Order: sequence, then structure tokens, then C-alpha cells
Amino acid sequence: MLARLLSLDGVVAAEVDHSGELLRLRFSDPSALERTHAALRELGYRADEVSEPSAPDALWYGPARVSELSREEADLIARRVVPRFARSQALSTEKEDRVRDAVANALQACFTAHTLAAGAPPGALRAACSGAVRDAIRDLVGPDAADRLVAELWLEL
Repeated sequence: MLARLLSLDGVVAAEVDHSGELLRLRFSDPSALERTHAALRELGYRADEVSEPSAPDALWYGPARVSELSREEADLIARRVVPRFARSQALSTEKEDRVRDAVANALQACFTAHTLAAGAPPGALRAACSGAVRDAIRDLVGPDAADRLVAELWLEL
């Protein structure tokens, strides 16, 4: 989304806050504001303009740093899903760690590689990332167990 906004004439900076709920944009041309609103609506977002900083203490992430958020989210999801799966499969601690790392790495790669355009079918990112995780862990746990983990993961994405 940040790259899409930065491609608009007059947008000179686009950043997202740590929660992913706020955007901070800077313009070289005031007329870019309406184009930006239109692009956000096209991408399925609502935009409310504020003149005062609504999150003065927020950490902001531009395109060069947004992958840090993807890594954090991937790690959080892997830490929620893999322990339950590991218990159900009676995995050793070492294998659980390897599966958790594989899941986090696959999710992070998927989050950063996929750009969802307006009109993308619902669940497109979920399907792509579930497939990436399945591929990443199949050799570690076998195809049936990989499918079971992906079924649990589906609920988290």
C-alpha cells in the first residue's frame, strides 16, 4: 500500500504506524490529498484527515522499514500456532523450534512479497501464505501434519 501511495503525483512520503492503523503522509502538492483519498478508497480503506498529530509517540515505518512489521507479525503468529500444533503432534522441542522458525520465515517472506491490489479476492493473502507455510514445513513434519498446521494457521490469518 505504501508503494502505491508513493506512486501518486505529489506524495513525497508515506509511513504506517506500528499498529498498522494509521498512515502519515507528506505532500509536495495539496491537490495530491484528493488523489490519495481516492487511492485509499480503491484499496478498501477509509481515510480521515487530521491536522494535529493523532499519535505523537507512534513509531513510523516507511517502505524501507515496513518489512520489520511483517517479521514481527510472522513471529507472533508462529508463536501462537506452532506450540498447539507441536503438542498435538508430540514434537520434540528441537523440532518445534525448527517448525516455528520455518513458519515465521515463510510468513514473513509471503507478507513482504505479496501486494494486494484493489479487487483482490477475499482470502488471497491467506491462501498464498498458507501455501508458503505448507511448502516450508512439509519435509519437516510430513504432508498430513503440514495440512493440519495450515488448517490451524488459517484461523490466525
